[in-house]
Amino acid sequence: MSEICLKGAKDICEAVGENPRNITELVRDKGLPAWKRDDKGSWRALPEDLHRWIREQRDRHISNYVFR
Repeated sequence: MSEICLKGAKDICEAVGENPRNITELVRDKGLPAWKRDDKGSWRALPEDLHRWIREQRDRHISNYVFR
């Protein structure tokens, strides 16, 4: 069975190729779809939300690397 929810900055950031030390900034400034319950405890994220977020990041930045 696949995971329903990823828990912890390390697992979430590993899933999207980011540094766990930057999770607060990623959530606040880049829209990473992760949360804490009642602003405490571990970070949590749904895998399908992370997939959507990483695709949005790709689509937003891919034109920077397409050479004409």
